[in-house]
Amino acid sequence: MSEIFNIPGLKSLSDGELAVQGENVADHLDEHEAFQEDVKPGCVPGGDQVRGEAQEVKRTSYAAKQDPTKEPECQAARDKLIQSIRFSSQYAVMYSVHVNKPSLLDTIGVDRVHKTPRATGVKVPNKKFDRFKVTHGKKSGTIKIYVNSWEGKGSVVVQICYGDPTQEDSWQHLKLSHYCHFTQEGLEPARRAYFRARLENDAGIGPWSDVVELIIL
Repeated sequence: MSEIFNIPGLKSLSDGELAVQGENVADHLDEHEAFQEDVKPGCVPGGDQVRGEAQEVKRTSYAAKQDPTKEPECQAARDKLIQSIRFSSQYAVMYSVHVNKPSLLDTIGVDRVHKTPRATGVKVPNKKFDRFKVTHGKKSGTIKIYVNSWEGKGSVVVQICYGDPTQEDSWQHLKLSHYCHFTQEGLEPARRAYFRARLENDAGIGPWSDVVELIIL
């Protein structure tokens, strides 16, 4: 099967970037028609498996930084995650052909090979969010997230950092939303956290917003 998704491009990502990409793909698969429990074959990696493998990349990457002899273990985790994303993407292609829904290929979370904006005028987001706000929710461990509206279809990707926000590997995926206002539950209370968000659409991914700091109650 010819590759229509840019899977080889994943190999050039850092460990942290690859893990975040894997978590982003997992969130897309959770909502994708082809990956629901009553549809997806058991041999095809789904959101839970891809998410777990992304976490393994983070774990082995940290271990390799502490002990360079563990670098092969990290590389193996990277290869496994990339392979699962490839298998999931290939399955999505076959499913979309079977049900005659080409649009299903736009919601995998992986860039297309030589992807260009559609003739409908969709453009790559080139501006960060002018408004990005994170506030406390009503319950402990809950936050409310606000971003400004945007033109056309798109998704908001939110990341969280509990460590040094200047270190890219410290960031991890938190939420994927199609709305301007949404809530996130289940965060650990009494911790200082940093947040950032960006817009992604059919044409590409926009720049990160300014970082917002909040002590979770």
